[in-house]
Amino acid sequence: MDEIVEQAKAQLMMIEKIYGLNIINRDETAGLIAANVDNNRQVLAICSSLNSWILLNKKKGDVVIPQDVLSRLFETTRWQGKHA
Repeated sequence: MDEIVEQAKAQLMMIEKIYGLNIINRDETAGLIAANVDNNRQVLAICSSLNSWILLNKKKGDVVIPQDVLSRLFETTRWQGKHA
């Protein structure tokens, strides 16, 4: 699971660099991602969706990833995993 946490942190740090922002709950978010996925492909899917969420919601500066946003992404990822 440590590998998945590190992958999630790396993806989140990349999002921070791209948009010039700071994800306040980055470590917590990475831990939640790791606890809810099975592999690095799912980490990428979740983080790609978070990237889109940040872009579409025009987030800037200090950002907190809301729990409800993550929960919806986890549900979508689990559904895709069962039907892929």
